[in-house]
Amino acid sequence: MTRFRITLGVVVAAIAVIVVVTVLRPASPPARGGGGTGSNGALAPASQRPAAPGFTGLDGWVNTAPLTLTALRGHVVLIDFWTFSCVNCVRTIPHLQQLDAEYKGDGLVIVGVHSPEFDFEKSPSNVRAAVQRLGVTWPVAIDSQMATWNAYQNEYWPAEYLLDQQGRIAYTSFGEGDYDATSKAVAALLSVHQASPPAATEVPADITPELYAGSERGVLADGQKYGGQGEVASYPDHGPPQARDAIQVTGSWVDHGQYLEAVAPGHVRLNFHADSVYVVAGSAAGSLSITVTIDGKPVPTDLAASSLTGSAFTVSRQDLFALLTAVDPGTHLIDLSVPAGFQLYTFTFG
Repeated sequence: MTRFRITLGVVVAAIAVIVVVTVLRPASPPARGGGGTGSNGALAPASQRPAAPGFTGLDGWVNTAPLTLTALRGHVVLIDFWTFSCVNCVRTIPHLQQLDAEYKGDGLVIVGVHSPEFDFEKSPSNVRAAVQRLGVTWPVAIDSQMATWNAYQNEYWPAEYLLDQQGRIAYTSFGEGDYDATSKAVAALLSVHQASPPAATEVPADITPELYAGSERGVLADGQKYGGQGEVASYPDHGPPQARDAIQVTGSWVDHGQYLEAVAPGHVRLNFHADSVYVVAGSAAGSLSITVTIDGKPVPTDLAASSLTGSAFTVSRQDLFALLTAVDPGTHLIDLSVPAGFQLYTFTFG
């Protein structure tokens, strides 16, 4: 799947200039679809490349001393806007690792700009831990106030802005994908032959879109209603949900806007259609063990993704957890048995 997250806002004239040779995704794109917006490695003509905004309003750097675009003149710079709980951003990391390995010696510098979606992603210590955990070795700017994001008038996770040696934006790609086009654009700016093409990524059809749990953006299954923010609401267990692509909760939960928090043992269920399932979750009560079933049965070994041990996973921090992989086509029911203190932010799919 190539799903990309968007924020509210409009695409202004400056961005229209930036993407003059690309096909810009609509301001309210579908939650499922193809790759990003590159144009087969085509670069904007030099006369139509706007100067890139500088790094601004940052809360620190990881893997480097502070950088400036002035100091990076003479290099080709790939700026990657990302956030560590976004599955599409995480799936882009292997491609960035490949670009770094193949073109760093020719003058490519990758700079990650970590711009958070959720409050827990604003913590510099959480960002540093994620950078290490995910194998990100290039410089990362901690953009917790979204100042650099706003300077670029960016709307997407992930988003790639490729700068030429004069610090001008020559190419953009929004959303997961466009790996071959981005590699071609890098090679063209560096005046070198393209290295080994990245592997193609297939996009499953009709997959479940990202599903949010908190009342700020979430809708619960089968007519369930949120309680007042900060108040306990009870949800009786009437069995599996009837609807597809909607989260059902049972037990007692508190709505915190961005997420739901269980205040007693309960269940989280949903009917989904996807090859893989991820959850962004956290804990308010130390280390928690969550049991997972699929279609009413323990998760088979061949369907268990990296976060599962047997048919369970442990939550001790707010993060992205990979639950299922290589699921057969069709609609399936996932059921999480959760203890008090479990925090549910969102489900994402691939």
